[in-house]
Amino acid sequence: MTETLPFSKLTQKSDDVFELVTVAAKRSRQINALRMAQFPLPTMGEDQEETFEETPPEINDDPNWDDFEKPTTLAVNEIIESKIDYHYTTPEEGKQLEEFDSEFSE
Repeated sequence: MTETLPFSKLTQKSDDVFELVTVAAKRSRQINALRMAQFPLPTMGEDQEETFEETPPEINDDPNWDDFEKPTTLAVNEIIESKIDYHYTTPEEGKQLEEFDSEFSE
């Protein structure tokens, strides 16, 4: 079942919606990268060919991606629960937007 995210709680964290969207997008990309590092997608080698034969499915340990909560939803919930601490950096430091730390980042 789909769950509605409480937008009013987000605007209590900051009046700048663009700021919230940027932080949530950056954190969701980080969550997605961590998942891809934990569960890499299989690739075919140069000597392998793709076949379309009807064979029984192999038993594998691949995660069911439908069971994972979406990275954007996780990021927005982390913002609402104040688990993300972000701040702006100056242009002299070479960063364009902001840095943030999360208790979940490694």
